[in-house]
This record gives sequence, structure tokens and C-alpha cells, in this order.
Amino acid sequence: MNREQLRSFTLPLCIIAIVLALDVVTKHLVVSNFGFGERADFLGGFLRIALVYNEGGVFGILQGHKNLFLVVSIIVLALMLGYYFLEKNKTKLFSISMGLIASGAIGNIIDRLVPGRPGVVDFISVGVNGVYRWPSFNVADSSIVIGAFLLILVFYLEERKRRAREAE
Repeated sequence: MNREQLRSFTLPLCIIAIVLALDVVTKHLVVSNFGFGERADFLGGFLRIALVYNEGGVFGILQGHKNLFLVVSIIVLALMLGYYFLEKNKTKLFSISMGLIASGAIGNIIDRLVPGRPGVVDFISVGVNGVYRWPSFNVADSSIVIGAFLLILVFYLEERKRRAREAE
């Protein structure tokens, strides 16, 4: 592996390390300081911190299928890593998006592997009671969503470049 190839891995690895550390630390703090169902409200209740265990997938779908989502998460992570290694045009935005997605996936995989833990620790909730409250999430979930949005942006920008080249 040459120096340029090695450099292409530095940015996503730094993102993975930082986001994963933030995810693990915040989950630990919530589990250590909140009992199940306890909560702290901020901004008039719009932002809520409360310990919730998600035994399903994203946004709580298919509750009780923790092992299914563990296997799916590992497969998706492996596919994403393979895609990153095979991609020849690793722009900075592409590397950032892949680092965010990978760190979120790893964070939730780790959570599913903690012995005795009923599911992934979710603790952030936003919304207005009686109107709408978004399903609880965590740092890893946020990282995956932001990374996916950035990856869509990468595809859009690449397609725009391709069309501009064809139009010349």
C-alpha cells in the first residue's frame, strides 16, 4: 500500500474513532445515570434524554429481533467497507460519509453484543408532546443518517459532473 492509499484511509478512520468514542461514552453515561423510564427534559420538553432499549431496527421497527439486526448490521457494514476499498474516486466528502456510516454501524453492533443488554441504547428524543415526538435515537443513529445524506449528495454531485462532461 503506497502513501496516497494510506492517506485515503486516515480521514474515515479518524471519524470512526471520534464518533465511536462519543457514541460509547454517551451510551455509558445514560445507562449509568438514568433508570429505565427516567428522563430529563430540555428546551421546554422539546429535547428529552431518556433511557430506552431498542430491540429492533431503525426507529424501533420489528421489535424483538435483536439478533436479526445484528446479522444485517454486520453484513451491511462489510458491504460498505468493501465498497469503500473498491471505490477509485475517494473524494473527501465520500470518505467523510463512509466514516460516519461505518462508525454508526459499529457503535450499534457493539451495543447489540453487550451481554445482558436488552437492545441498543437510545436516549435522545425530540418533539412536542401531544403533537409529534420523533422515535428515540443515539449518536450512532445520527451518524448513520448524516453519513447516508452525505453519500446521496456525493452521488448527486458525481452525476452532475458526469452529465457536464457528456454535454461538452
